[in-house]
Amino acid sequence: MRILRRIGCGSVLVFVALSLVSCFGGTSGLQPSTGKTNEMLVVTNSEIVQKGSVGSSISDFFAQILDGFPQPEKTYDLAFVTEPGFNQMFKTHHNIFIVDINPEFTRPVLETHSDLWARPQRVIKMTVPDDSTFLVEFDLHKEAFMEFFHANERRRAIQAFGTIEDLKIKKFVSEKFDINLMIPKSFYIAKEAKDFVWLRREAQHFSQGILIYTFPYTDTLVFAPDEIIRRRDEFTRSNVPGPAPESFMKVSLIEPPFTRRIDFNGLFAVEMRGMWELEGDFMGGPFINYTVVDEKNGRIITLDGFVYYPNQDKKNLVRQLESLLYTLSIPEKASE
Repeated sequence: MRILRRIGCGSVLVFVALSLVSCFGGTSGLQPSTGKTNEMLVVTNSEIVQKGSVGSSISDFFAQILDGFPQPEKTYDLAFVTEPGFNQMFKTHHNIFIVDINPEFTRPVLETHSDLWARPQRVIKMTVPDDSTFLVEFDLHKEAFMEFFHANERRRAIQAFGTIEDLKIKKFVSEKFDINLMIPKSFYIAKEAKDFVWLRREAQHFSQGILIYTFPYTDTLVFAPDEIIRRRDEFTRSNVPGPAPESFMKVSLIEPPFTRRIDFNGLFAVEMRGMWELEGDFMGGPFINYTVVDEKNGRIITLDGFVYYPNQDKKNLVRQLESLLYTLSIPEKASE
């Protein structure tokens, strides 16, 4: 069984076929993966590798500071372990990045596998002859690596939320917007208006919100950052009030939001990450926004998640919302 998948393009890569049965046992009966949300296990040959240029490049990239948060928060919390200590306990971690510096190899080999020792799990391994080759290959493929690990984090969260899905709210969203979206039972409908809904979750110390709104797709200007901000502010001004009189949510422009074009479950979309604030009050926090094209129905679907959790780390709460928003699908219309 081939367990490798080509990542990116650039230099010529060598791919090997590994047998799950002979090397790792069968794929059935895998135990649940372990580890905290947004955590990654990095396995290396030795501590020398960890403390040198290889370890630094891994830390600088995977533990980089996230955009759109009020306090500095790392993308992933890294835990390093050397190969001799990489035992069965560690092999169940949900995100594993293995670096094998092996001079017996003349060309780099990149391997990736889903659910190798546990489920859900993403394992990526780089085997390279020396440190300098690692630095070149890692720079070529690190963005793809990051997306693999992000997808696994979303998959893990969706698996957990699937056990507490609110079918009543799911039906409401489906009938109102003609979309499918997973919503956990802890959310409730805070505000409904024409082409808009605000779903809200209030916990003891934090709150999460999901905004869904649609409008006709007229031209590509809808993907411009200023237009995404304008549309969001237009909907939140009318529908997301703050606790103080005349206060309402808007996008904070103290630091401009970060945007990028992405493939969103096979649909073209623009992702925006930034900070929201209240006009007329002092609340604020991070948000993530997806402006998605529904070409079949000639419209834009916007999915937006925001968090309020003052003076605390918020990335895990944002990741939860991101995972839920990624469950979007548009039903096929029945043929007449």
